[in-house]
Amino acid sequence: MSKQEEREEKERPLEEQADISQEQEEKLEEGKEQAEAKEEEKKEPTLEELLAEETDKLLRLRADFDNYRKRMARETDEIRERSKIIVVSDFLPVYDFFRMAMDHAAHTDDINALKQGMQMIMNEFSRAFDDLGVKEIEAIGKAFDPKLHDAVKSEASEEVPEGIVISQWKAGYKLGDRLIRPSSVVVSSGPAKEEEKKGEDQKG
Repeated sequence: MSKQEEREEKERPLEEQADISQEQEEKLEEGKEQAEAKEEEKKEPTLEELLAEETDKLLRLRADFDNYRKRMARETDEIRERSKIIVVSDFLPVYDFFRMAMDHAAHTDDINALKQGMQMIMNEFSRAFDDLGVKEIEAIGKAFDPKLHDAVKSEASEEVPEGIVISQWKAGYKLGDRLIRPSSVVVSSGPAKEEEKKGEDQKG
């Protein structure tokens, strides 16, 4: 056997060993990839799991909103009841004075005493309105404002210009910037026209 053949014979097991080692590495790598793939499959949720999760979120959200709605309803009722108590408390003195005036009227014919009692009631009404922040709308002598006034009648006037409130049937009131009710007013239509004057002269 030549030296070359001997050398090849010695080197062959090393090559085979290298092939075996490379094959083992490939198997290990393949096994690692398979394990990673299985791990990834475990992490990826199924459609059923996603649906169950979203349904649970929806139910929780609906329950939270229902609780919020109930809480707001309770708070609104409490505010309404407190507001009623405040208003009634402010007007109780007015009612007390009115009852006192009625009791006094049943036992006297003194008109001046009755007037004084009515004036006391009016004063208490004014005090109650002030406490609540309610203001009477000024109307007489003011320009007609459809936002504040309700014209129930127009009337000719030689003294009052057209569009100016002559008189008031019912007072209007505001609470802050909010209108409670408009003033019921009579508005001037200006000087009477010639036809209207002739008709009045004929009636006279």
